[in-house]
Amino acid sequence: MATKLYVPSVRPGTVARHELTARLVAAADRKLVLLSAPAGSGKTTVLSLWHAVPQESRPFAWVSLDPGDSDPVRFWSYLIAALRTVAPELGGMALTALPNAPNNVVEAVLPSLINELATAERLVLVLDDFHLVRDESIHASLAFLLRHLPPTLQLAIATRTDPPLPLGRMRAAGDILEVRAPLLRFSDNEAEALLNGSLALELAPSQVALLQERTEGWAAGLQLAAVSLREQDDRSAFLCAFAGDDRQIVDYLHEVIAGQPDPLLDFLVRTSILERLCAPLCEAVTGMPDGLGRLEEIQRSNLFLVPLDNRGHWYRYHHLFRDLLRHRLARTEPELAPELHRRACAWHRAEGDVDEAIRHATAAGDFAEACDLIARHWRPLLNLGQFETIATWIDALPRDAAQADARVCLARAWSALVARRIDEMEEWVHEAENAPLPGPLYDGRSVEATAALLRQNGAAAVGDIARVKAISTKALVLHPDEHDPGWAMARLALANALYFGGDLTAADAMAREALHGLPQHGWEAPIVIALSFLALYQLDQGQVDEAEVTTTNAENRVTQRRFEEAPFTALVSVARGRLLEQHSDLAAAQSALSRSVVLARRGGYRLQIVYALIALARLKRRVGAHDQARALAREARQVLAMCPDPGMLTELLERTERALQLTTAHRSAAPVDPDLSKRELAILRLLASRLSQREIGSELHVSFNTVKSHTRSIFHKLGVTTRAESVARGRELGYL
Repeated sequence: MATKLYVPSVRPGTVARHELTARLVAAADRKLVLLSAPAGSGKTTVLSLWHAVPQESRPFAWVSLDPGDSDPVRFWSYLIAALRTVAPELGGMALTALPNAPNNVVEAVLPSLINELATAERLVLVLDDFHLVRDESIHASLAFLLRHLPPTLQLAIATRTDPPLPLGRMRAAGDILEVRAPLLRFSDNEAEALLNGSLALELAPSQVALLQERTEGWAAGLQLAAVSLREQDDRSAFLCAFAGDDRQIVDYLHEVIAGQPDPLLDFLVRTSILERLCAPLCEAVTGMPDGLGRLEEIQRSNLFLVPLDNRGHWYRYHHLFRDLLRHRLARTEPELAPELHRRACAWHRAEGDVDEAIRHATAAGDFAEACDLIARHWRPLLNLGQFETIATWIDALPRDAAQADARVCLARAWSALVARRIDEMEEWVHEAENAPLPGPLYDGRSVEATAALLRQNGAAAVGDIARVKAISTKALVLHPDEHDPGWAMARLALANALYFGGDLTAADAMAREALHGLPQHGWEAPIVIALSFLALYQLDQGQVDEAEVTTTNAENRVTQRRFEEAPFTALVSVARGRLLEQHSDLAAAQSALSRSVVLARRGGYRLQIVYALIALARLKRRVGAHDQARALAREARQVLAMCPDPGMLTELLERTERALQLTTAHRSAAPVDPDLSKRELAILRLLASRLSQREIGSELHVSFNTVKSHTRSIFHKLGVTTRAESVARGRELGYL
């Protein structure tokens, strides 16, 4: 949406804030300029003035944020798009990596972006209305950018509340310029320039001083008082009664609204439901002709209309003004609001703006329409990594409305799977199986078939090979058509379980079937994964030349699509590392296997993490780096303990541990207490870590209460009363 990247121009008559803009220009060496103040303080205007002053030679990149930007992929897409308005070649690699690493922006996206910024021209990046961004991972990734910010970039943030960034550390280092409400207040001279210059009110110096005192230089207060003054016969009486506080400003703004001619007032109130306005949209919502004329009339009347482009096409209302207009609509014509939202939904739907159409359908209470829009449009966003946007759409609906549409339940399940929230995924899959199906699914499959695919992937993510195999029996039956990509995806999930389960020949056959059934275009990720399993099987069989060809094929696909940062390429790096080791290029092998560990951790699939860690640990032992090898093996043990059924990786890790003298030969033969379940063993191993019980629950994707219940059972069976005693007893029995 290009209007979000528009640098607001300085409107004619805007008071030049010379002292403030000079301070901003002089702070070019600071990493962060923070404008933190309440609504109506003039933050955006000051940033626009800073951009326009001749003393500032740097170009500005600008993002006007809204609540829908609390999605890591969407946020960083807009941020990079803003940077590209200044440097069009910037951020190509980061944009390519972004959809494949929505959970790992810091590792997968920001390093390349920061490196490119370091060689770019100097610029200022403005994030306006940053208080609307709520996602914690966005805050964390922006903090990382600030820590590693190159001197070519300065970040400017306008917000109503302080962002959760390392402001204290930046203050101590002298890396931040803070512009708060006191600095944003108009000086006496600036108030004079506004009231008697720009607004031509011809007030006496004493009257200007009184307004300045009553408003304390608050920009919105001065502006609103000025609008009210135009309508006053007795200005002196008005000024004497004017208090200038928030409550009175709101009262006067109500008076300003109520004082408009009825046709204009109706237009204002009805269009207040919109976040952005253009003439055709306003006409569609209000049913009134000449939307452009109305917008121009509002602008001439100084009624707080903010342009969003330089063509006079898109606008928004000042937030204070908009909120009061919405309050008036709710108070005077509450029954009209749903119909206005329905009209806005229809217009945005026709224009292809799905996000706004869904928002308005939800606001209208037209939940069936919102569900239908979500069902028809969620999949491309998932492919772009914007799973948080999908979740936001669905979570904004009443729960029973979402539960009444199997298509929406499955979309929410996919978003939970990508976020690695497996318990949440299972909840939504269960809801889908019990919900009506108002229309065809996005991919044309049945609910049952899609549920099986989700559960296959969920079980694979947590390392439960037995469950993947059990579900696969059903999934293969439900996907009988080999021309359906679901047929291939079901086989690929089974190939994963078969390989890590130790049935290598069956895994090879299943991976080849998956490759045969996958479309050659648009399905690069599963093709690369299938090639990875095929290459690993060939290496296990000693077919080095064949493995070289298969691995090179996978790598070429990764390079062509610039998927180097994608987690699903982890096993390609394992295969390359093993090939290099076969050729005794141990330095290059270490690099490839280290890369596989990074990618596997990023992806979160436990079996792949353990496999990559073991491969690197064994190589580290070979080159004599025993301490590093032991550390890798210990990490693999911690991850393995969280896997309900890790298959052959248990034996592979135990052999590695014995070679590294992390355990004794009799350990693998140690009898397992038949009274301890697999889940209790997994929890016991995590009790030996520093994780809290709540964090253990998160790692195992079970509730806090479940962990507590299992812990009590473990204590009882081991005859102990404390966590430390349970760990010590576990070591005695050979479990730890």
